Amino acid sequence: MVEENILVNPFGWGVIVLISTSVMLMYRVLFGPTLPDRVVGLNTITTKVVVIIAILSVINKQYFLVDLAVVLLMVNAVGGLILAKYLERRGRRD
Repeated sequence: MVEENILVNPFGWGVIVLISTSVMLMYRVLFGPTLPDRVVGLNTITTKVVVIIAILSVINKQYFLVDLAVVLLMVNAVGGLILAKYLERRGRRD
């Protein structure tokens, strides 16, 4: 089996763009002015990682990784809701 260079595939370029924008979002997560900004940045990065996993699973024809991406997406959604509830309660006390 001949391995194909990932940069030949347009999906490979999409993965590179998603990784580069995720690296840029790390600035918002690390130095965000408020906690909600950091949470939104982290949720965005996690969503991009899910898309990267899905694209790479299609490129490599390893479709079991899509299950992993779906589980990570569910954890991301539940984690975002938990953090939103925490921030809402914290805001009431202030």
